Amino acid sequence: MATLFTATVPSHHRFVSPSQHPKQSLLSQSLSVTFTENPQPTAVVTLQEQQLTDWITSPVTRRFGIGAGFTWAGFLAFGVVSEQMKKSRLDVFQEEDRTRGLEKQEEIILPNGIRYYDLQVGSGATPSSGYLVVFDVKGQVHGTEQVFVDTFGGKGKSLAMVMDSRPYSKGLCQGIEHVLRSMKAGGKRRVIIPPSLGFGDRNVEFGQGLEIPPSATLDYIIEDNESFLFDRKNIYLEVFSAFLFSFDRMGTVLDSHFLALTAIVTVIYQFIFFVITALFKFDQVTDFAGSTNFVILAVLTLVLKASWHFRQIVLTLLVVVWGLRLGIFLLMRILQWGEDRRFDEQRGNIVRLIIFWTLQAVWVWTVSLPLTLVNASDGGGSLKPADVIGWTMWVFGFLIEAAADQQKLSFKNSPENRGKWCDVGVWKYSRHPNYFGEMLLWWGIFVAASPVLQGAEYLVIFGPLFLTLLLLFVSGIPLLEASADKKHGNSGAYRSYKKTTSPLILFPRGVYGNLPGWFKTVFLFEFPFYSRNLPQELG
Repeated sequence: MATLFTATVPSHHRFVSPSQHPKQSLLSQSLSVTFTENPQPTAVVTLQEQQLTDWITSPVTRRFGIGAGFTWAGFLAFGVVSEQMKKSRLDVFQEEDRTRGLEKQEEIILPNGIRYYDLQVGSGATPSSGYLVVFDVKGQVHGTEQVFVDTFGGKGKSLAMVMDSRPYSKGLCQGIEHVLRSMKAGGKRRVIIPPSLGFGDRNVEFGQGLEIPPSATLDYIIEDNESFLFDRKNIYLEVFSAFLFSFDRMGTVLDSHFLALTAIVTVIYQFIFFVITALFKFDQVTDFAGSTNFVILAVLTLVLKASWHFRQIVLTLLVVVWGLRLGIFLLMRILQWGEDRRFDEQRGNIVRLIIFWTLQAVWVWTVSLPLTLVNASDGGGSLKPADVIGWTMWVFGFLIEAAADQQKLSFKNSPENRGKWCDVGVWKYSRHPNYFGEMLLWWGIFVAASPVLQGAEYLVIFGPLFLTLLLLFVSGIPLLEASADKKHGNSGAYRSYKKTTSPLILFPRGVYGNLPGWFKTVFLFEFPFYSRNLPQELG
């Protein structure tokens, strides 16, 4: 019976360059030899030849002679190959020993616990603060085959990071930036990052059932394709070039927070409506432009980041629902009324129009900050009690604002209520319940965003704080209080309503009217300048 023998020397790979081990290319190849023992040969001869060589070609003689010849050749080949295999195996084992020792010598351990091996040493620039680094990366959980990011081989777009810019793009962590700081462009490394510089004790979800467990050590392969100083003086040129390349790349190139991206989109969007207002004296779209701008930023940042974490989806949905409800309501109301009297003194004054639209752009961008950072992150791990608290605040705020808007609209549309102030529904308990609802829901967005925030990112509290200050001291309550005092200031019923009704927070009128003045001012925002337009004898 024929027997098949195969001898193979396996290939091996080490994190050393070919220049350091010139024999590696030879040793990396598999040696494979195949031969047979006692094969069954076949011979084809003519009848004449068979008669002439009958004594040679007899069955016994033929089988014995040819079989013996092949057997001898087989033993000879086996001996030669075995000897070569022994030598090859010895070379491989010796090379492995040398490689292991060299690999240990080349392993670099940073003081922060990061370990790395240089697979290829680059020759380009070494990035520092302000540099933009474009690189490919493959990341997986240490000790597993679970890959959570991979841009090599056309599997995804190369990533970009501005040094000293946070939060990081999807799948990246603080340790990546530490490694890039010591790499030259063109370099390639295998990196092992400890949990403290990875994702910490958070459980990070990437969607589609892919997640990184808490306190996970991470393995990365990083290749620095290009590093150059990001010139913020030429920011508009960079933005325009990135915009032409793709919206996705623009969001990454500008910064991983999407702060510059959302600012640019907001300015462009508000500028379009400013031009419409200035050229056509058409101000019915003013409030619609503001509220729908929130919707655009929310959806844009969610889609560009594409982490699709449950927290991001919920908060984006909340802002979209609020923005569409308010925008459609205000648009329908102003179309019904015909004009917005707030702009009577601004329609012919281009400077005032510029100031108004600039402030509206600042309002949209600033108040959107908490959601912008949430959508720019990886989602922040599992849900926390703050998420539920924030969502609950939003629900109550949304319901209060929606009810207040609808109740006041119905009140104003009734002919018998002309010349009266609204004191029905939630307006019994607050002189400005719609503003209270709006403040409450945006503070709820911030609370629900807090599990994602770290360090300086908590400065996004300026978003709801800016809204609160704006409504309390600038364009909200002060203007409406002054207008109402001028219209109804001589009415005793109005003065009684104002004295017993909270300016903002919903509060029982019987209780509020008996509270001391200092308590109302400190805790319920009843500031004296809200009544400065009342008749002097009633002030």
